[in-house]
Amino acid sequence: MVNQNKIGRGRVMRRSGLLIATLVFLNSAAQAIPLTSVKCMGGDGPNPLTDVSDNLGIGVEVLPTEGSVQEFLFWSNKQTVAYRNDYGRIYSLPLRGGRQIHLANSRNPLSSIKDDNNRFLSLRGRATVLDTESSPLMWRSWPHYREIKHLYWHRFLGRESLFSVGASFYRPRQQQIEVLSFSSRGIKPHICNLIAPQGQIFYLGEGHVYPYVFLYTIKKTGDNTQVNYFNIQIEGELLGKPTCLLYKSGQYSTVIPGNVTEVYQFPELMEGNHNMFVVKSDHPEKNFLWDDGTYGCRYYQFGEREPMVLNPRQPILTTWDDQDGLSIIYPRKTLDGQPLILRLLGNKLMGPVRKEHMVLSDDGRQLFVAARLKDPKEGRNRKLIRIELPQF
Repeated sequence: MVNQNKIGRGRVMRRSGLLIATLVFLNSAAQAIPLTSVKCMGGDGPNPLTDVSDNLGIGVEVLPTEGSVQEFLFWSNKQTVAYRNDYGRIYSLPLRGGRQIHLANSRNPLSSIKDDNNRFLSLRGRATVLDTESSPLMWRSWPHYREIKHLYWHRFLGRESLFSVGASFYRPRQQQIEVLSFSSRGIKPHICNLIAPQGQIFYLGEGHVYPYVFLYTIKKTGDNTQVNYFNIQIEGELLGKPTCLLYKSGQYSTVIPGNVTEVYQFPELMEGNHNMFVVKSDHPEKNFLWDDGTYGCRYYQFGEREPMVLNPRQPILTTWDDQDGLSIIYPRKTLDGQPLILRLLGNKLMGPVRKEHMVLSDDGRQLFVAARLKDPKEGRNRKLIRIELPQF
């Protein structure tokens, strides 16, 4: 079964008094961010990688955390980590000295979304936020009737707003997608209210940047998949004139081998009209497409290892397996024409290590990993490890 991040399950309950946004379908000639169609020939995987692990000194530090780390964020502006442990206690841990502070408690996991000022914490799937600079510290929740996915924070007219997306089925085989905003002035649950055409299903991609929500559709053609990209453009949502623009932003003119399972974009790294995407599939030889615009594109084959994109601001991949441990791959950095790979902590960590256990800093210099250490003296708690990565 394909592991798609489909938006929508359950049935929508209509509410009176909610402002329904206008939905406008645009053709490719009216795109807000024009993207060209892509034909990527790629290459047959697996691709060779150049291992430079032995030539570089890697700094590793186990941070002094309390309990077993569950989720965490790295606040680069403050050089601080905020984490939640297995007892539901949330701490802030400064990395440049000073004691860690107990901020709050929560049974629910932390969201990985952070604001530019490194001030707010939010809960995964819930309209609940903690302002860590308020006094007294207190969670604030907005009533909402189903699970949502947080996209990003955006500051507008002097206040921070958390933008999220939720979806369900309006009628059988007809999807409804909403973009929501939570701020000190309350909830705007219908910034964008999209009723998709009958039978058309949108999937939520990864790598969103204000004021866009990145979506894609898939169409099976035999053993292959046709992928189309879409964006919802939010306009005027905080000025009292909500308008939604849904436009098709790209299509692969060649099909993707196998079943597509995930799609990422790197909006802040795109150059001009050139795309920058990652497409994951279940194909036995071409299960990972790295499409890097002006740098070209290629297929990778990672076998049973799970390739992960940790930060859409950095062209870096991560994989984990029990034999090689943690691997960092630099598709843009090559030696003799082959991308570089670093293999880290192979005999020191106990797996599995998944995407939610790692954070890559925006500058690509620090990697944080929550994992159990094989050293029996460390017990079974999941520790937080900071790795200083080299700059090529």
